[in-house]
Amino acid sequence: MNHIDRVRRSVPEGTLIRGIHPAIYLYERGKKRPVTDTETFHSYRLNAEGIVVLEESVLEEMETGTPVNIYGDFRTNSPATLLVKSSGSEIYLWTDGLLHPIASGEIYDRLRFHYSSVVTLPDELIAFLPEGDPIHDATLLTHSLVNGRVYSAPNGLIYYGERNKLRKIEGPSVFSFYRWRVEEIVHLTREEFNHCRLGEPIL
Repeated sequence: MNHIDRVRRSVPEGTLIRGIHPAIYLYERGKKRPVTDTETFHSYRLNAEGIVVLEESVLEEMETGTPVNIYGDFRTNSPATLLVKSSGSEIYLWTDGLLHPIASGEIYDRLRFHYSSVVTLPDELIAFLPEGDPIHDATLLTHSLVNGRVYSAPNGLIYYGERNKLRKIEGPSVFSFYRWRVEEIVHLTREEFNHCRLGEPIL
């Protein structure tokens, strides 16, 4: 495997990326999804501090996916994982094509979610989207990791949740490169960690 392939396979899903040009992409399912404009960027509460700069050669070799756009079909144009709400107080996690109610304030806090990341959607859209199982403490014991979270194992090793697997983050330099923060880490119990499947490490 050459250098470009190694870097491309290592990029975590849900990462905002760019090259030497100002165009910003959301990396999901092995593809770079162009973020169409600043309105979309801000409407989906994307974080400019999380943008990772990649070599232009790596970016060029990535397949281009469906653009991220605030307009059009939400199911195909939105980020694959997103915190959303309607005009009410209930908050949901939109992931893998399903809307998962967050069962309590305790699990919301434990997963290190932030209200600044919550996107308000029209009530009729929330009512239309298919609903999945609620997210609660037992969720982490059923092979259903929340994607896009940073986790710590009981032995102190740090992992990234992706496609219901834990990808080991190989050291502090990798942690810093992808702009993660210590205060975002979700601490897993030994029982929860033992239920998790492991994916490829992030190098």
